[in-house]
Amino acid sequence: MNSRTLWKFLTSLRLTVFCLSVGIVLVFLGTIAQVDEGLYEVQARWFKGWAVWWGPHGSALKVPVFPGGYLIGTLLLLNLFASHINRFTWGWKKVGIHLTHFGVILLLAGQLATDMLSQESLISLREGQTQNYSEDHKDTELILSADAGNGQDRVISFSQPLIARSQELRHDDLPFVVRIKHFYINAEILTRKNVIEMGQRLATALATLEGEYSSPEALVAQAERSLETEGRTQVWREALKAIGEKDTNDIVAAAKRIAPQNDQALKLCAELKKRFREQMLDKFKNMGPMMPMAPSMRYAAQRVEKGEVITEESVPRATNAGAGKDLVLEPLAEVKSMDDRNLPAAIVEVVNQGQSLGDIVLSPLLDSQEFAIGDKAYRVALRFERYYHPFSITLLKMTHDIYRGTDIPKNFQSRVRVDNDQTGEHREVDIYMNNPLRYAGLTFYQYQMSPAEVDASQQRSTLQVVRNPSWLTPYFGCGLVALGMIYQFLFHLVAFVAKRRTPAPVPEKPKKKAGRAPEHAVASAKQ
Repeated sequence: MNSRTLWKFLTSLRLTVFCLSVGIVLVFLGTIAQVDEGLYEVQARWFKGWAVWWGPHGSALKVPVFPGGYLIGTLLLLNLFASHINRFTWGWKKVGIHLTHFGVILLLAGQLATDMLSQESLISLREGQTQNYSEDHKDTELILSADAGNGQDRVISFSQPLIARSQELRHDDLPFVVRIKHFYINAEILTRKNVIEMGQRLATALATLEGEYSSPEALVAQAERSLETEGRTQVWREALKAIGEKDTNDIVAAAKRIAPQNDQALKLCAELKKRFREQMLDKFKNMGPMMPMAPSMRYAAQRVEKGEVITEESVPRATNAGAGKDLVLEPLAEVKSMDDRNLPAAIVEVVNQGQSLGDIVLSPLLDSQEFAIGDKAYRVALRFERYYHPFSITLLKMTHDIYRGTDIPKNFQSRVRVDNDQTGEHREVDIYMNNPLRYAGLTFYQYQMSPAEVDASQQRSTLQVVRNPSWLTPYFGCGLVALGMIYQFLFHLVAFVAKRRTPAPVPEKPKKKAGRAPEHAVASAKQ
């Protein structure tokens, strides 16, 4: 392809129509893909790339199947820029068109810059807490630290993509190697003590249930007791229907009628035990997130549902030594909803000169763990990636108001103090809906707050921190487009009005030309 053909391709109107059409299809397909892939995955795979890649599940082979957002946007930007240069003619009549085109170019370039340069993180604080860093919402980092003297630590960090694809982590300043034995994109860390306690509690409840419905003689008494709660009454009615009973409104009368019939009564006992057991297991598995023991209850119920017995010996340990021996690590499926958050975990092994120091379980939910190499102590931890700032934020007061009689938020507001020792600045500001704090190139938005029912000492206010160097670009781009359209409209309007006001010239009457005299008139004159 020579330069002339390439220039013709870039300035073609067909390329414009193609890019716009493919862009519409990309947005549609990306929106549909959010159902299975989630917002963040769709943004990365469909829009923040040059192509959409696909491959068989579990295979490393990937092939491009559709143009990505970067490719479509770049082609459209080049097409617009080239077409403008190709058709450019200077004149006051074209100023509005030039401004509009430049505004659209600025919008496209600004969006590309935002995708590539913007950074989002979170800062979560309790009242009175001070923090000088924010944390990434998704990605974690494995950090190794040691005392460097003067009250400072030497910290070495490895990013999550490196942890996920590597088998060993090495650094020139580390006299040892960290082997990645397992990395989980999402996992739950439980205390073995709590799991065993909840398992025993569930086993006791199920044994009691077994005893209550072990013989037909107890059916009537249990039916009378079940009338106290609507849920138990409904289970009885469903069990009665399952064994073929038609009249299920009065469960006590039905129990009295069935109790003498041994075979039917045994069927009813078995059906009731099955249904109440399922109800109990579901209750354990679906405890609300506000209950501290909910994860352990859910873990115990899932194991019992599979036929396992929760004992000291049957509950696995995350590792055989260190903090992991008292913990349970449960791998979970990756969550892709915006309202959920993955909690990665890893099991690593520290190897010094070919000698293993044992396995260590790491999670953002766990504190850093120490180990020694010779006479020097090191700490290792897995935490959400941090972005440090040259200033600190202190949460002075949090306001969490809801509309009376509902759980609908009315006002989420955080009173914070910004302290910058470098500039000597100390000021207090309020952050709430549509009133962010803009400071040092960052924008702080009110993002979340702990529910009101949480203990006051544990309530937190979460701020979203956004760094976007090109945040003014959309304002300038839209302003230029609007200015260009207004200019073009006014230019033609003024020309049109001026043309209407100018009187039309009066047409002149055509003058008669001197014609040639008839021949008989000439002959008469000669005579």
